[in-house]
Amino acid sequence: MMSIDMLGLSQIYLNADKIASVSEWFNPHYMENFNPLPVHDFGNNVYTLTDGHTRAYVAYKSGVRVLPVSYDNDDIVAGEVGQMLYRADLDWCRRLGLSHIKQLEKRILNNSAYQKLWIRRCERSYNLLTKTSCAERNELQKSVPDLFLYGASEDKSTLYFEDMAGRLFFYKRNILLPET
Repeated sequence: MMSIDMLGLSQIYLNADKIASVSEWFNPHYMENFNPLPVHDFGNNVYTLTDGHTRAYVAYKSGVRVLPVSYDNDDIVAGEVGQMLYRADLDWCRRLGLSHIKQLEKRILNNSAYQKLWIRRCERSYNLLTKTSCAERNELQKSVPDLFLYGASEDKSTLYFEDMAGRLFFYKRNILLPET
């Protein structure tokens, strides 16, 4: 069991449809039905949610302040690629000032926007982190030094950046444009 205030985040958006779905079955007075939330310490002495952000949010909104957790050592989290991906997620949360589940309240999206802004972001991040070396990423970052490189297309022909306010841009053939 862990205080919800002690749980770190690895996600910057929530899906409104998923919140509605969890809200249908969640009962704060019957926590036996609540599977433990997976957490992992990525070396920062914080137990970070690796999944279950929606369940944690619904529990928080229902007044629950202590949740069951289990340590996540799954390879998708603890393996080399998982570590790179989750560390990128932690950087996004840090850069956007997200450290508590309650802060996601203003970052709830409909399904279409969630797919576009979160799922696509994760896919782009995966492409960048698995198809380039650290040295290559450092060089690519120099393309647009005032923005944060967060992803790439599968063939690396398009790079994706964001500014401090979370506005997204794409960079292709030496042209930087806002993403719509």
